[in-house]
Amino acid sequence: GGEGGEAALATLVVAGVGAGSVTLDWSGGVGEATSGGGTGGGTLYELQWRAAKPGRVWGEWATSESARAMVAHSATKRNLDPAALHQFRVRARASDGSWHTPFSSPTSPLRCLPLGQPQKPQKPQQPQQHQQPQQPQQ
Repeated sequence: GGEGGEAALATLVVAGVGAGSVTLDWSGGVGEATSGGGTGGGTLYELQWRAAKPGRVWGEWATSESARAMVAHSATKRNLDPAALHQFRVRARASDGSWHTPFSSPTSPLRCLPLGQPQKPQKPQQPQQHQQPQQPQQ
């Protein structure tokens, strides 16, 4: 019984990874994008995240009061554990104010950068540990 498949999924992408932080951008969802940044009405979004230590199972999806009332289409989640993997997902609030809307597909598991990497002036060329190409800094 497909009842009202009107709710469109938001699309979530990882915009950047920093030391202990991840920046996310999303688009779409239930509400239409409001042009001109008006104060009235726009769609609220809820961001959720979860973490897994190496070799451990994923924890529960978590959110916060501020993460449930996001008007912008981007957010930076800070104070992340660099040793853990993280996933994120987002959804738009329905026009009637309820949260029965579906979540976006979660991001791929990702790690943030270690906090306060020690600077080694004698060795400027650091070998890259991970396989993925480095994203250019904005």
